[in-house]
Amino acid sequence: MKNSGDLKLAHEDPISQLQAVEVDRISALPDEILCHILSFLIPLYSVRTTVLSKRWNNLWTGCITDLDFNMYDFRSSWSNYRIFVRFVDRVLALRDSSKDITRFRVAWACCEDFSIIDRWIQVAVKANVVELDVEFCVECCDGPSYVCPFEMPRCVYTCKSLVTLKVKSDYLTYYSLPKTGCCFPNLKFLHYISGYDSDRASRENLFRSCPVLEELTVEAHHKKRVLNFNISAPELRTLTTIITQEYYATIFTQEGYEEYECDSDSEEEAAEEEESRKEPCNFFINAPKLENLCVKGEVMSKYIWENSNSLVQAKVQLQEFNETSADLVAELFDRISSVRSMNISAPDFKPCLPQAFSNLIKLELVFYKQSCWKWLAEVLNISPNLESLVLEFAKIGGDSFQPPEFVPSCLSSQLKTISIKGFKGTPNEINVAKYLLSYGEVLYKVIVSSPSCFCIGDAEEKILSFEKGSKICQVEFMEEVDSELSSEKGSETRRFDFIEDGDFIEDYDSESD
Repeated sequence: MKNSGDLKLAHEDPISQLQAVEVDRISALPDEILCHILSFLIPLYSVRTTVLSKRWNNLWTGCITDLDFNMYDFRSSWSNYRIFVRFVDRVLALRDSSKDITRFRVAWACCEDFSIIDRWIQVAVKANVVELDVEFCVECCDGPSYVCPFEMPRCVYTCKSLVTLKVKSDYLTYYSLPKTGCCFPNLKFLHYISGYDSDRASRENLFRSCPVLEELTVEAHHKKRVLNFNISAPELRTLTTIITQEYYATIFTQEGYEEYECDSDSEEEAAEEEESRKEPCNFFINAPKLENLCVKGEVMSKYIWENSNSLVQAKVQLQEFNETSADLVAELFDRISSVRSMNISAPDFKPCLPQAFSNLIKLELVFYKQSCWKWLAEVLNISPNLESLVLEFAKIGGDSFQPPEFVPSCLSSQLKTISIKGFKGTPNEINVAKYLLSYGEVLYKVIVSSPSCFCIGDAEEKILSFEKGSKICQVEFMEEVDSELSSEKGSETRRFDFIEDGDFIEDYDSESD
């Protein structure tokens, strides 16, 4: 026999029945499932779930351990920071204090009171935070002389649960960091970003105070003075340096993030900055287990190692190249010439190449200046054991590619795979492909990928008509699909297998999710 509730539901219209069922389903979900759902939301949205039903009222307080507070999420009231501060304070006060914080991130533009940041960090440390990510700036862009700097709380240095630390601010200092003794006992990942060199001594002490640090990223700009970084980390495996010429301050607007350049106040200041750029930034590195090095940015720095034999992989990606940086690049290449994998991206490098990359097995070259054609063969020639080559044609023009008179030994004996990215079918690109296919005697796979907006049908036919040095070489033509669309559209690969009489067999492989 149906109860009264069932009878009432039976007489309601279908929409009301559906709404009632949906409400019942949500209310019936166990806490474990609801908490799992809430764990994917930022605190702002987790708190908003309280309007769904009484069942959700205080559920979020015991569920969220990943706390991400971004002032941009409060864009409707971006000019009034008090709403943002009040929200963060309430979440920290109402959350279940018996649960540890796995991640605490705060991004605060136009910060007016550093004591608030201090208070929040201390709460996170008391909750055994694992990942701490702090980013804040002030309204002005006149440098730290106009703002009293913020001192990192002492409790951060001794936090045993802290594994990842990322800090970004022009006004953050480390004066209270102990000069002796063990700090950051379990810190493995450090991302340091600074706009000004206002705290050189404490910063150098910071890079020497992480006994188990495995990955370090340093971002800074070379503007008003020479920057020196003294890094001593016995367990460091990966080091990334990003040095730019100008400082761009990040501000939050109602439309989103914006960046603007901080200009000099006077001609004298501009002249001082220009003179300082003639001197490189310096990295003094004592990391006996360092395996991966990544050098990025607009300014080349000077790297001084106590021992660089442990390096396995290196990336050198510079946006500018001039006479000032040539000697520094050459010195860097000499230091890292024993790596097994390398990525090179710069306008020019030929005058900086070492005598040999004797251990190099995998090489990726990104071309975006006309002079790159001149040193392609040179790089291959000094890499006798190269097995995998990746060429990316970003922006190419100017001089034509002239095949060298010599044949690099890796082409005739070692090189097995080649991947050509950004192929647009220009004469230079076709000539490069012809040169590599003609002299690649042990090649078994060549992949040519082109942007979807380019039609390279004629270029495909030319490449397939070239005489091949390897009779077992397989050539694949692929369309480069936007990463956002790749999961939906998939990709199509056309594969050509060359046989001994010079003909080829064409196969199609459709790849889609």
